[in-house]
Amino acid sequence: MLRAIKYELRPNATQRSLINRTCGCCRFVYNNALAFARENRVSNYELIKRLPQLKAENEWLKEVPSQALQQSIIDLGKAFRNKWNGHNGWPVFHRKGNNEAFRIPVACAVDYSRYRVSIPKLGSVKFYRDKPIDQSRIHSYTVSRTTTNRYYISILYEAPDRVPLDNGQAVGIDVGVKSFAVCSDGVVFENQKYYTSELKHLRVLQRTMARRYDKSREIYDDKGRKIGERELQSKGWYKAKAAIAECHEHIRNQRRDYLNKVSSQLASQYSIVCVESLNVKGMVKNRHLSRAISDCGWTLFKEMLKYKCDTVIEIDRWFASSQTCGCCGYKNVKVKNLNVRDWICPECGTYHDRDGNAAENILREGLSRYSPIAPLGAIE
Repeated sequence: MLRAIKYELRPNATQRSLINRTCGCCRFVYNNALAFARENRVSNYELIKRLPQLKAENEWLKEVPSQALQQSIIDLGKAFRNKWNGHNGWPVFHRKGNNEAFRIPVACAVDYSRYRVSIPKLGSVKFYRDKPIDQSRIHSYTVSRTTTNRYYISILYEAPDRVPLDNGQAVGIDVGVKSFAVCSDGVVFENQKYYTSELKHLRVLQRTMARRYDKSREIYDDKGRKIGERELQSKGWYKAKAAIAECHEHIRNQRRDYLNKVSSQLASQYSIVCVESLNVKGMVKNRHLSRAISDCGWTLFKEMLKYKCDTVIEIDRWFASSQTCGCCGYKNVKVKNLNVRDWICPECGTYHDRDGNAAENILREGLSRYSPIAPLGAIE
């Protein structure tokens, strides 16, 4: 199977400048090809054939690896295919500062004795120490830059297939805001609320950035006549902006680390994981819960479970997991109110914790939809 490993690079000033120029050239080629494709219905092959002409008109495109420019057009072709298949909307133009990366579809030479990686046009670039991989199985690599001016290389390589756990254990997971995840066996993973804890610090940084700009810079023409005014950002404004970006990156790294630990723990204990298929995009439209939901990272958590666990069963989003009694099947519509954290079934009198009962119902529903029948006896 294909896996990826990510190293943080330590480029010098010249290499950083070339990485930035390569990202800019790839963005220019992508936007130029998108504009041409909108006016003329052409194939991806014809867009790649235009690349030599584009490089002849813009000599600075020859300073960067040519394969990186070709991959930008290939990415545009994938975006159009996703549009025709109904997965995404129309491709949009790339903006500076977003998706600052380029990909080269060949193997790179990694020297683990000196911790250096060889990249075309860049030469030998240092990277921080990390675990080595088999270099004979490398497929491609991607160099990226973050908004905090940190550089990474992600190497895609072929690894041996993971041995399935196959221990016959199954678990149902109910994700929420009060508790991040409640398992059907009673294990509770608390919501860390990384963004909420840094909110006060972020407000201070944002107010600082709002104050730091030069006002009323008057603009004059050649004859000395005033033609307007504009606001120019000062050096302090850029420093405050960088501090905000570093704070957001710190929050993102904390959240990703926590989700990796939780998903790895679940993947090492259970061979079957049942989760709800939530409409997160629709749920964040609730102004009272949008910040708390976005701070959880449910979508990323489910994606981690999918590639780490042996079997992941998604339950329909309309399944009333919280309202259904796990003993008699009675549906209590009063539990729709999120303030109701526990309730007693009017039919059988069973006491239910809201999240624990939902996790058990998710497990039961997932096993009923699981196609192989043989392992169910072992699980039950």
